[in-house]
Amino acid sequence: MQYFRDILYSVSATNALDMLIIACLIYFILKWFRGTRAWQILATLGGLGVFYLASSRLGLVLTSVLFQYLSAAIIIVLVIVFQPEIREMLERASPIRYLSGGRPHVVQPDVIEETVKAVVEMTRLRMGALIVFQRSDRLRNILLKGREFDGLVSAETLLMIFQKGSPLHDGAVLIKDDRIKAASCILPLSSEEGLSSRYGTRHRAAVGLTEHSDALCVVVSEERGEVSIVTGREITNYRKKTDFHLALERELVSVGNSREGSSAGLKGLFLANARLKLLAMCSAVALWLVFVGPQSSEVGITVPIQYTNPPPGMEITGKWMDRIDVRARGSEASLANLKPESIRAVVDLSGAVTGLNFFRISSKNLQVPPGVTIAQIRPSDLHLRIEATAGVKFKVVPSVTGVIPEKARIVVNPVEVQVKGLENDLKQVQSVVTEPVKVSELLEKGPRKVPVSVQPEGLRIDWMDPMQVTVSIERSDP
Repeated sequence: MQYFRDILYSVSATNALDMLIIACLIYFILKWFRGTRAWQILATLGGLGVFYLASSRLGLVLTSVLFQYLSAAIIIVLVIVFQPEIREMLERASPIRYLSGGRPHVVQPDVIEETVKAVVEMTRLRMGALIVFQRSDRLRNILLKGREFDGLVSAETLLMIFQKGSPLHDGAVLIKDDRIKAASCILPLSSEEGLSSRYGTRHRAAVGLTEHSDALCVVVSEERGEVSIVTGREITNYRKKTDFHLALERELVSVGNSREGSSAGLKGLFLANARLKLLAMCSAVALWLVFVGPQSSEVGITVPIQYTNPPPGMEITGKWMDRIDVRARGSEASLANLKPESIRAVVDLSGAVTGLNFFRISSKNLQVPPGVTIAQIRPSDLHLRIEATAGVKFKVVPSVTGVIPEKARIVVNPVEVQVKGLENDLKQVQSVVTEPVKVSELLEKGPRKVPVSVQPEGLRIDWMDPMQVTVSIERSDP
């Protein structure tokens, strides 16, 4: 339980940001390799990594050492096996791609209308077709162009290209910026093994292109007369013209800055590929726990001692400690804002007796913030002498300088004060004396408040703060 508490208190904002960045990186890699043969290899390597960590924790020395020696070779093998995927992934992650690609082009409604007309006619004639809409990603390095073509998008043009007797029907048509830019293009075939056998070369080529870009592909099956939209490696079939038309508008027409579009984008940010995002986040947390974990630090600090529940009629005498030195242990986040007043040593005097008392200070006596523990206490032993106290009333004797006029007298208010202290010290006191005051000042300015003092040290006057009395001259009537 303490280990989990240390983890909780050690997660600072910096650590959370660190794990979030790694989770995004893992999610990007998993999403890129999902559905490919590399996905199975990654799953196998992940299992081997878990096995290696478990063997290290369990003290399986031979197994751990063997995995350590093989780790360098495994990295080299990974680079060789995943060379095409790594190259493509780096190209997708390149900032130049985002800077040069710009925002997705908004396809005009008439282009979508002409495409829908052509596709409907193709399904009726059982004519196969593959139409590619370029969006943000450039397709120059992915798509092998067959023949340059620069023409308006119309149903007649598309039907002419894909008719069986046309020399351009074998391959894909590329539509960019609302124009047909190329025809008879060759697309990279998908290597996904989970793709259904009912899908032919056109569907596999469309999936292969969407594995490497954000392009949208429209596939018309020659055998079944079926219409499909392929985007993000997903194939969606449509039987109704209206559904197909709405799907194209949803994918190719910008939603703008409407509230509906913003809420849908936010919802997709958190809910799209939720399982994959959860797996990436759990993997990032696991890596942080293994390689970083709740690293603890120590700091020395001087803290005050608080004495509680003193026995009535007793007090500490002689030299006594008001501070001790401790070494606090915790995560960097827990110790970052630690101050002397954050920790307090509490000593309970309820069981004290008259004379010399011994107290042992342990971590139980210390009040510490959550996530902080005490590693060392110096000194840990306290020696306190406690004696009985009492209160005695003494007459206040004014100390004046100068000649008191005839028929006048010095008056002190109050006449008596109560002095509290140790019984042995009180036996040495006979009276309480004020500080010297001049008679001329009393005659000229009237009554004055004058401090009083009591000896020996350690005695105090009760119910007066500060310790002052009023001294005045009172004349007798003639």
